[in-house]
Amino acid sequence: MKNNLKMVALSTLVLLASCSKDSDSSTNEQDQAIQEMESTPLEANSVSENVIINGGTQNDGVPPTPNEAITLDVSNSSSTAFLGEGFEISLDSDASITGAYLQFKSNDGAVADSYYDINLAANNSGKKAIASVFNKKKKGFAAKNKEDEETLDVDFNAEIEPGTFCYVICVYDAQGNISAPQEVCVTVEAWGGNSDLVANWELTKEEETFNGETGTFVVGTPDCSGGSSFRCNETQEQISVDLCYTQEYGKIEFKSDGTFVVDFKAITEDLDDEASNNSCMAEKEEEVYRFEVDGYWAYVADEGRLTMVGYSWSFEEDGEIYEETFNSGEGELVFDGTAKVDGNVMTIEESYDDNDDGIVDESYKLYFEK
Repeated sequence: MKNNLKMVALSTLVLLASCSKDSDSSTNEQDQAIQEMESTPLEANSVSENVIINGGTQNDGVPPTPNEAITLDVSNSSSTAFLGEGFEISLDSDASITGAYLQFKSNDGAVADSYYDINLAANNSGKKAIASVFNKKKKGFAAKNKEDEETLDVDFNAEIEPGTFCYVICVYDAQGNISAPQEVCVTVEAWGGNSDLVANWELTKEEETFNGETGTFVVGTPDCSGGSSFRCNETQEQISVDLCYTQEYGKIEFKSDGTFVVDFKAITEDLDDEASNNSCMAEKEEEVYRFEVDGYWAYVADEGRLTMVGYSWSFEEDGEIYEETFNSGEGELVFDGTAKVDGNVMTIEESYDDNDDGIVDESYKLYFEK
């Protein structure tokens, strides 16, 4: 609540302060209600009956007894799932694994009456790459997986609500060897979850850090650090040219119902090589890039983590517009990183440890104001 009057009555100030406190209290109660909903235990059979697993066959009873002749590491698996989207399991083994046995479990230890026998090749077939659109890194939900890890995809239907559950998983190879079971517990996040984010945000600047060096890009200000060159046909002289990139604007609207709208526009300069060679002058062309995305957002409070999943995309490149809409369970990742609000400023950041040494090698930080 803003007040730009130079003089106000004391009674008005008291009233504004009271309104602000009431609003904050209501906001905190809403966030608390979402967190309590996310901590609700989900019944194992209910989860088992409402997942969608490509390549999976549901069988009654319990999985075959493992001989533990092969290993399984699921430490890179996500402990977070999303409504309509589900979750992924990272599978790292010393064997060439072909399948997995998956059984769901309630938080009280009760296991489902059935399990899934999953063909990993069938589960991974037809998967599309998903990428964050806020930076140059092509990362997806399984961004932290090692190159030699398998990824098992588990989707939800509309019956699964926010809450918590666990699962037990084993993997097997073509010779019938079965790993020791591993257990992972998962929280199904509600959409939304942080009322401080609910606002219209305008991008002001972005920072890109690589190997300790940081570059800052201010919205509306051309960045001309990109270079190119051309050869003059008449003199055969090689001429260097600065090419500029301008982020015209960036907008994000987070709504209280857990939806969001993103609208980003940038202009880049490119060099017309043939025209430049002939005229011996830099002949530049401008290309417009714009993307608009609608989708859902979720906030994991104890991690300060924001995840945005897009379902309606529109991308404009040099006058051509490409549009695509995805169904529930097929959304594409827009952002997955940290988010922090300090007054009227929101900062979101993605960071990557490229060589798994525990040190951040790359980070992309965006600053917004409302």
